[in-house]
Amino acid sequence: MEKRKLGSSDILVTPITIGCWSFGGEEGDYWGAQDQRAVERLVHAAIDSGADYFDTAYMYNDGRSESSLGAALKGKRNQAAICTKTPIWKTREQFMEELEKSLKRLGVDDVDVLMIHWPTRDEELMRANLTYLKEACEKGYVRHAGVSNFGVGTMGMAAEIGLSIIANEFAYSLMCRATEYEVAPYCIEHNIGITSYMSLMQGILTGKYSSIDEIPPRRRRTVHFDGEKNPMVNKAHKVPHSEAEVLDLVEKLKALAKEAELSPGQLALAWCLVKPAITTAIVGCRDEAQLYDNIKAGEAKLDAGIIAALDEASQPILDKIGNIVDIFGNDRIW
Repeated sequence: MEKRKLGSSDILVTPITIGCWSFGGEEGDYWGAQDQRAVERLVHAAIDSGADYFDTAYMYNDGRSESSLGAALKGKRNQAAICTKTPIWKTREQFMEELEKSLKRLGVDDVDVLMIHWPTRDEELMRANLTYLKEACEKGYVRHAGVSNFGVGTMGMAAEIGLSIIANEFAYSLMCRATEYEVAPYCIEHNIGITSYMSLMQGILTGKYSSIDEIPPRRRRTVHFDGEKNPMVNKAHKVPHSEAEVLDLVEKLKALAKEAELSPGQLALAWCLVKPAITTAIVGCRDEAQLYDNIKAGEAKLDAGIIAALDEASQPILDKIGNIVDIFGNDRIW
């Protein structure tokens, strides 16, 4: 696969980033149990294929994702780049202590990219955590600073304190294009690479579901779906749902996938990767077969007509959702 420069950094990544949320998973966790031997086979196969950028977070399986990834990378640290994400902490001491714990779980002295996972509306606390991240970079615990789910306001706040951000991790897919209004143009202008997540909308864009009711409730928590019918949604969404538009998109995606000689999931991922603001897409893999399936999407060359057709098929969803970048409707992103 081709290598792309991640923002203004010296890190080169392939279009496919290995998402590690399932690593260290046990029964009852979001993605269920995953055997450590399977994780190690997957990580080693990914490195051998060139997909050597791994994305994890403090919160994934209560830190077990980091521990699992660290174990899988033992003896291979110099062959991989690691991104992990931290929540907002109330004090500098907490931030630094938790960072040390994260590095210990990963089995490393430093991490390539550390991101603040979600912003807070408390501006004083937001500014403080960005300052802590800057200090962590200056002390050598972190090679590069990144952010996750940051809008123009919070990215601007980082710039104000002199924190150089190389990447912003954001939901982006055929169903989630709101970043095209403000976030993506800002990132392009300031040389900040966007790492997309939920590019397959947790399986919805693979075409595996033929009706809304077939989609598990926890995967229907976004603004695309009727929150009043989902007990996992805390409050009603501010925009009308787009369930009919989602089903129509999936059917058109299936038809176009046949034309492109790809699976629907591969086509959805390939479409995401041709967009100018997207450097790489995070994809979760359970085994080597899924890894190679995603790599094929990362290597696909799409016809301009198919790209245009997917743009058109997804436009009705974008028109309904508008500039709502927090796809869970919680207004955390600013």
